[in-house]
Amino acid sequence: MKKYQTLFGATLVAISALVAGCGDKADKASQAQPQVSAGQSSNEQQLIEKYNIYVDVSNSLSTSFQEARENYVENQVPLLQAKAPLTSLRIQNDILVDRSAKKLDSAAAIAAPLPEIDESAKAFSAALKVLSPLSRELNDYANSKGYLADNGDKARQMNKDYLAALTTVAEAEAAFDKGLGARDQALTKEAFEKAPKDTAAYYRAGLIYHGKLNHADAMTLFAAPNDPKALAAFEASLALVADSAAGWSKKMAEQSTQSGKSCSGGMLQINEFIGQSRSMVKDIKDGVFARKETGAMARMPAHMRSSSIVSSANRYNQNFANMIGQFNHPLC
Repeated sequence: MKKYQTLFGATLVAISALVAGCGDKADKASQAQPQVSAGQSSNEQQLIEKYNIYVDVSNSLSTSFQEARENYVENQVPLLQAKAPLTSLRIQNDILVDRSAKKLDSAAAIAAPLPEIDESAKAFSAALKVLSPLSRELNDYANSKGYLADNGDKARQMNKDYLAALTTVAEAEAAFDKGLGARDQALTKEAFEKAPKDTAAYYRAGLIYHGKLNHADAMTLFAAPNDPKALAAFEASLALVADSAAGWSKKMAEQSTQSGKSCSGGMLQINEFIGQSRSMVKDIKDGVFARKETGAMARMPAHMRSSSIVSSANRYNQNFANMIGQFNHPLC
């Protein structure tokens, strides 16, 4: 299931930093990026700053350390365990190791507490600092193709320590993601519940909140695509996304009429997400993911296959990222 969650960080939306270029005039204040106001406490400002740094750490990791570890174990470790001379080596980019630790430390230096994230963020940073020298040394070795000079001896000698450090980082990252996700979900829910009903702000918040509920349901569904309960939950949250999309589209049309300027509000990405999700539901009901692979595909090693459920999950995650991510930028 982990491999379907690698885009989670890329789809986080910091509610405090949402920018909207479309919507009712009355909604502009609630939609625009917040400005420092006399009534906003220093603590609130610090919380916003800290949270946005945490989000930036997650958003910067297009390949999570959890995925990096999985790729290393599946693709590199077997080569290191073999007796044949090593002819290739791929290591997670060490720039991300140091850069992420630096950002986490800068957030930790901000006094305002975020208890659901702070401790896991500190543990994540500490783990990254242990990994850093090992990662840098192996990256230099891999990039200079040192394995062609020593047949991979150095990589084999470092494998145990590197894998142990990478495993600790992956576990720390998972805990960090969990805390970040909990706060993100709480913020998106709060924004939806506080938005005035039947406004652009309401439907936009609904797309984000219900979209993330659907994403959580999708993770369960991808792990068990033939589970009727998982499918029912996914369909139910998808219907909520579709309802919010219909309301949002209506508000964008009203705004376009009033202003004389066309504004789709990102409906292309929204409809693509909903459409592909509905196609996926149909495939599940048609038994597509229940079929066993045959022929050449069945004879391929497991790590080389790209099954229909994995392909669907990848498309879903990309469409979800496209839909949610656009709300961090002006839409018109």
